[in-house]
Amino acid sequence: MILPIRAYGDPVLKKVAQDIEPGHPGLEQLIEDMFETMYAA
Repeated sequence: MILPIRAYGDPVLKKVAQDIEPGHPGLEQLIEDMFETMYAA
């Protein structure tokens, strides 16, 4: 799934991310989606 790309100045980029543990459910899919988004950009 291609994810939306956030541009500089988008308020969501100022939010602090939550920590997650390695092996978190969905982490593998998120990484795959991020690579797919990067290559499609």
